[in-house]
Amino acid sequence: MDVKNQLQYFLLSVLVGFIGGLIYEIFAFFRLLLGCEKGKRKVLGIIVDIIYAFLFAISWTIISFLLKFPDFRVYMCIGWLVGGIIYAKTLRIILAFFKKVCYNVTASMVKKVKSKIKTLKKREDLDI
Repeated sequence: MDVKNQLQYFLLSVLVGFIGGLIYEIFAFFRLLLGCEKGKRKVLGIIVDIIYAFLFAISWTIISFLLKFPDFRVYMCIGWLVGGIIYAKTLRIILAFFKKVCYNVTASMVKKVKSKIKTLKKREDLDI
């Protein structure tokens, strides 16, 4: 195998690692829904992480087969790791920012609606 093919496989491994980071966000959401954050329900959080790792391994095996990757190489694992780090240092931060913005906008809208409802109830009480 020449260097060109190895570079292609490495870059594909980086891409798979990046996509794996995106997919982990879905599992992180499930962890949040199940209450596994902040040290609570540790066993359930470990189970969710094991399911993610299992699904990631299966998807990597399928991708390797479909793209006709050569035998397992160490640089492929390094590619997964680099892709995950790139995701964590770029897109994850951006998504966290937008999540925070959406939360703040939603919270302010809910606060305004509650305030209007409270004002309307006071007006109704005064009219009666």
